[in-house]
Amino acid sequence: MLVQADSMAPGCKAGWLELYNSSYSSNGIEKMFITTLHADEIFTEANKDVDRDVVMREAAAKRPGECYEIPRGDERRTKIAPRSHVVFFADGDSTAGTFHLPFVLEPGKDNYIALYDVNGELVDEVTVPATLPAGCSYAYKAEGRLPIAGIADAADWQVRDGKTKAMAITPGNYNTRDLNNNIEDFHIHDPHGFAIALLAMSVVFSALLLLYICFKLFGKTLSRPESEQKTATVAPLAQPQSAANGDAQDEAIAAIAMALYEHLNAHDTESGVLTFDRDTHTAWTSKSAMMRQLPERR
Repeated sequence: MLVQADSMAPGCKAGWLELYNSSYSSNGIEKMFITTLHADEIFTEANKDVDRDVVMREAAAKRPGECYEIPRGDERRTKIAPRSHVVFFADGDSTAGTFHLPFVLEPGKDNYIALYDVNGELVDEVTVPATLPAGCSYAYKAEGRLPIAGIADAADWQVRDGKTKAMAITPGNYNTRDLNNNIEDFHIHDPHGFAIALLAMSVVFSALLLLYICFKLFGKTLSRPESEQKTATVAPLAQPQSAANGDAQDEAIAAIAMALYEHLNAHDTESGVLTFDRDTHTAWTSKSAMMRQLPERR
């Protein structure tokens, strides 16, 4: 979070504070505290054993004109989007809305402002100098500085009149850039665009080659089982080993002869005449049997 404070011009009712979210994620600020009290005024010896968030809530309750607790319930506006900001008006009237503080920035006097998170830890602090001209703002010189708790480094802040872009926006905030450095560097190294053209064509043809290889391998994978079946050879049948000479060969011949005899004489002698027995058709096989039978007329 960054804090920016604007001075009050003569006759002006109030100044304003800006909280800027320099991260790339949303941050909710509800239940956080904005105060003009210094740390030694809030955290004393009497409450050193009490949780800091409890001490901050007690300070907001006991000294509401100097310590403001951002209320819950207005989450649509109190959730700061990435690289965005919200503005609080130091007009001394907190009943006017969520973004109205109960204190004012007094001209001609140093104004201390601190921001505490919901746990009571210091997020950022600044002392707006009494010499701040009317109509000017007091902001960080550049984005990225993280404050050290309890130390306000005035060297990182500057007075801005807002008359020019450089004196109105913190460099780095809102992603403001006049030039794209990457494009400018590429233009220096490749003024005619040959390198980018070669790179683009290489990417396209490399992608086409990769697709060709993938489709080729895919086709071979699908056709592989069929080709294996065509090229498969039938294993030759095992040749029976020749029987040894002697009694073993005679026994084999006897076994073959007996098997042939049993096969050829397994049945009785048949006459070779076939007899057919004609069965009466049933309703399932004869459509005429399914018709209604009418008595014959005489």
